[in-house]
Amino acid sequence: MQSRRPMRASRAALLAAATGVSFALYAQTLGLSPGMYEFTSTHDVQLPPDLAARLPPQALATMQKPHVSQHCISQADVDHVSQQIAQGQSNQPESCQITEHSVSGSQVKFTSQCGARVSHFEGSFASDSFQGTIVSTSERGQVTIKMSARRVGACSK
Repeated sequence: MQSRRPMRASRAALLAAATGVSFALYAQTLGLSPGMYEFTSTHDVQLPPDLAARLPPQALATMQKPHVSQHCISQADVDHVSQQIAQGQSNQPESCQITEHSVSGSQVKFTSQCGARVSHFEGSFASDSFQGTIVSTSERGQVTIKMSARRVGACSK
């Protein structure tokens, strides 16, 4: 059972990073059309050797496989997050702060800090697609997530 605990911790770390990425990518929605989007993400996980050694051999490989999912982005999502990014705010916990942010044309960049974890995001967007990279670093290692999304139609009700 002990071998599953580090894997769960790693999955939790990836989930936290993915949540940050989801916000980051929603945050760049300036001009993004509402609708159903297909997201593709890839993860590059760099763990300290002692933590990596405790993982089952297939765990890291599984974490690094591309993940494809679909999410509906409503006009309310676009409006809410566009306002947040314009004001340099996020929907992260109060213990997290956006320390830098910029929006220039179709480019969005920001840095957030949540305790010892620092995340840098850079991305670009169009009316029906976006792509971005987030690099999140903490004492447990570094996770780089590359994500892209494209509009595939209207949201089902």
